[in-house]
Amino acid sequence: MYITPELLERHDKPGPRYTSYPTAPEWHSDFSEPEYGRALHIASHHPGKPVALYIHIPFCENRCWYCGCNVVISKKPEIVEGFLDHIEMELAQVADMLEKRTLISQLHWGGGTPTYLTPIQMARLYQAITDRFTILRSAEIAIEVDPRVTDFARLNMLRTLGFNRISLGVQDFTPEVQRAIGRNQTLKQTQALVDSARKLRFKSLNIDLIYGLPKQTLGLWEDSLSSVIELSPDRVAIYSYAHLPDSLKHQRKINTDDLPDPHSKFALMALAREKLLSAGYISIGMDHFAKAEDELATAVKEGRLGRNFMGYTTVDAEDMIGIGPSAIGRIGGVFNQNEKRLFKYYRALDTNSLATQCGTELSGDDIVRSWVIQQLMCNFIVSFESFETKFEIEFASYFSTELISLRYFEADRFVVIDNEKITVTPVGQVFIRNIAMVFDAYLDSNSARDLYSRTV
Repeated sequence: MYITPELLERHDKPGPRYTSYPTAPEWHSDFSEPEYGRALHIASHHPGKPVALYIHIPFCENRCWYCGCNVVISKKPEIVEGFLDHIEMELAQVADMLEKRTLISQLHWGGGTPTYLTPIQMARLYQAITDRFTILRSAEIAIEVDPRVTDFARLNMLRTLGFNRISLGVQDFTPEVQRAIGRNQTLKQTQALVDSARKLRFKSLNIDLIYGLPKQTLGLWEDSLSSVIELSPDRVAIYSYAHLPDSLKHQRKINTDDLPDPHSKFALMALAREKLLSAGYISIGMDHFAKAEDELATAVKEGRLGRNFMGYTTVDAEDMIGIGPSAIGRIGGVFNQNEKRLFKYYRALDTNSLATQCGTELSGDDIVRSWVIQQLMCNFIVSFESFETKFEIEFASYFSTELISLRYFEADRFVVIDNEKITVTPVGQVFIRNIAMVFDAYLDSNSARDLYSRTV
């Protein structure tokens, strides 16, 4: 894969990651409890359809300087008890509104650091979920873990409860890079957790890495990648660092002079891709890799890969419920997000209200465009026949302007367009966010677009 500096200069610009469409900056605060409540009520009319459930646990002992997540920094574990009280309130509210729609096909705990919880607190939270919902035997039950604070007792409790997938945050093993991002995590710590997970027979283990961090060089990054490959996780996620110090003040601790320039950053990503593919991993979507026997790899081959706020998935759950501060969900034709600040989240629940801060109701056009963007981001192909069968709309007529715009990318050999489909080329996959932006009806008028990370 050869990307010229000129291509990077033209195409590496701020753009959405499209975990949703419309994207979060388009959501509005006048979407609140009544709208979300109506969506839950409508969703209750389909009791046999499972839902996905996400729990956001915001606590961390220390803040990593690169982090873009909604976190609460505290070294007082007793803070969790009041938090769990309110999580139980929200679970009860949502379950009551969903009535008999209680089947869960995908459960994910994210954060923050979910393993901030003690084993007893983990058991309490899991019990609160199973008191109100039924987790399918085939469900994907996943959690994000920090090897620095996750001991064997916590890992054993998770496995006992039924968790079958774990994702380990690593970012980079290089000590110089870790000092530059305020994170100290040794390879030995990570190896110990990987060994424990295998001993406990977790079904799948993922490792998260980030490229574009301060002090990263090709040589040091290659060493980190070799260490990850030696650990042999089932999946690896390689994320682009988004440096947004205007909106994330803690990122100001990072020396911008230590950040790689755009071409060097791309070289880091290209090296990661080369090493993982050479090690037998299959490319999944825009930033994930999986072993050939992994179900994500199978889904890619069959063109049925999906994606939601919890990541790439093969689980069939159109609706996702978000529980906890800042948690995002999609239910029916709406997106919603909870209050981000802990005290506001508590205050809403203490008054027996849903904690919705903002959201949006999808229009017919939103639903159509969301499907196209999802196909591009997941499977790198848009079949006109599939689109027309699903929506009873002629693709070429509906997206005539977008097809003209795509010729710009066709000239750079990012896409191939014929009478049946749009196919993204291997080089185009690097710029998939740019290609998806063609179908974004909001982007040209979005005054907040500079809040997005760069596309490469």
